[in-house]
Amino acid sequence: RAPLCADVVFQLQGGHRVFAHRVYLATACSRFYDLFTLEGPPESLGQGDGGSRDLSSWGRGFLSLRWEAVADP
Repeated sequence: RAPLCADVVFQLQGGHRVFAHRVYLATACSRFYDLFTLEGPPESLGQGDGGSRDLSSWGRGFLSLRWEAVADP
């Protein structure tokens, strides 16, 4: 429910969350590789939209991407 080493969180309908590791996703699927090599988050995540990007044009299942700073455990 709250793993310490996951660096990706998928937010599903109904509030469910799935934790993952981007290195495994990127090596398993070229679409995830493309997603994780997009231009990174803005310099300061506290400003503007928090680093959000619309991905609805990518097709079904991809709605948006949001970078969020988290404390290092």
